Amino acid sequence: MSKTAGNNSKTLPKFDPVPSAKFACEVLNELKIDGILIGRLAVWMYLPDTSEHAYTKDFDVAVSKKNRLEIAKYLTNRGYEVRELTIGGFNARISEKDVNVDFIDRYSEEVGNLSDLFGDAISQANETVRIEDTELKIVSVEHLIAMKLATTEKKDEDDAKRLLKEDRTDIGRLRKITRQFLGNFGIVSLERVLLEIGHKEARQRKKYGDS
Repeated sequence: MSKTAGNNSKTLPKFDPVPSAKFACEVLNELKIDGILIGRLAVWMYLPDTSEHAYTKDFDVAVSKKNRLEIAKYLTNRGYEVRELTIGGFNARISEKDVNVDFIDRYSEEVGNLSDLFGDAISQANETVRIEDTELKIVSVEHLIAMKLATTEKKDEDDAKRLLKEDRTDIGRLRKITRQFLGNFGIVSLERVLLEIGHKEARQRKKYGDS
């Protein structure tokens, strides 16, 4: 992929998700563990316009806390290097095979425990995506937006806005998920974002606390 401006050209970074997708699915299938696609790659799947596909450098999979520990043990016993993630989970990277996978449970005392949200997302996922010959369940768009809002980072809020503009989100379900797992802070963030993008189901600020 390249971007050209006048006579100057700049090569942009690329990420091929196929090797990581195959590796992640092989591990999940071998251990008979449920995992779902989340993160930027999941955002890509919901945005038909490829110009909206912001760069990512890894393949994110949501797993439960219990299963995350089992996966880490499985990979370590086979000589793979795993690195703990501050947010809760671990990274598995095999540079020579272009594999870079984050197995995430979001159980973290340091940055906040969102493992219940991730567990609900896994249990409620009912759509499957195909990446070449690999199939994996994908997080619902409502859970994905809630995950993005939970980080409070601008890049993730921008992803949430892009997803909401696609008009395929069940806003009632999103509000329910946000209230249940992110509380009032999450609802305030969601309603602010809906107002900022001019969403047809946005509420006025005085109604933030309504169900």
